[in-house]
Amino acid sequence: MKIGWIGLGNMGLPMSLQIIDKSHEKVIGYDISGAAMQKFAASGGIPSESSEQIFESCDLVFLSMPTNGLVRKYIEEALQYMRPDTVVVDTSSITRETVCDLKEQALEKGIGLIDCPISGGVQGAAEGKLSAMCGGDPDVFEKVLPYIRMFASKVIRMGDYGTGYTAKLINNMIVGVEITLIAEAFALALRDGIDLKVLMDAIKDGAAGSQVLNIKGRKMIDEDYSVSSSVKIHLKDQKNCMELADRLGSKTPLLSISTQILEDMALEGHGDTDVAAVINYYKQEVDDNGQI
Repeated sequence: MKIGWIGLGNMGLPMSLQIIDKSHEKVIGYDISGAAMQKFAASGGIPSESSEQIFESCDLVFLSMPTNGLVRKYIEEALQYMRPDTVVVDTSSITRETVCDLKEQALEKGIGLIDCPISGGVQGAAEGKLSAMCGGDPDVFEKVLPYIRMFASKVIRMGDYGTGYTAKLINNMIVGVEITLIAEAFALALRDGIDLKVLMDAIKDGAAGSQVLNIKGRKMIDEDYSVSSSVKIHLKDQKNCMELADRLGSKTPLLSISTQILEDMALEGHGDTDVAAVINYYKQEVDDNGQI
């Protein structure tokens, strides 16, 4: 099995390294970033001069992309260059239209498509402990499952094409709204003179406790905005989720408020900051009122 990986960013690089370490196969990688390619090569990967070269030579190609448009571009490229009985697995967080639009062409060419968005962040990727939500043909899924399990400790096939993408949007909807809620609650606590470290100790093991609180709440308290998941990435996912809700006629008032807050942060130049910095949106209001 010759394996390719396109997209060696914060998530793609550590996931690809898990496959290098565990598959004992040669893994060919491509990214537009020279620095990412150097890190990939230093860890045992084989840099490729182009994505076309990967599609032409590999049996299984993974994608890790930041936008819907890039996923479509590379899947269309895969359909042009890959051979029958090869598979593309996309680990990006996008809407399901891309894979649903292209699945008939893929079937005609005998190329498998699996949507495989993941959850667990950079740390989960580095440890091979991600959760993967997959959609697509069950036989193709079983064929690539051993490789997905190299970077994901929990893998669930949600159903037909695109269902993995929808599951990930719902996951990110919950996470994104929770992050903005935690920030709002922490700012309220500050307004009333509560020490956030003491508050965290009081609530983290109770009904309000969660992984999101433990990770992002701690970053808010420590004012640690080193990027593990940026404002603009969360904003992209939440906008995709709002588009899904609009198409289905579903009411999402909490998602709308959370998304507008992140939109305001991006417009103020904080799009590349970790999303935990959303607490500053609320703290600024408190500071302006002279309450801290």
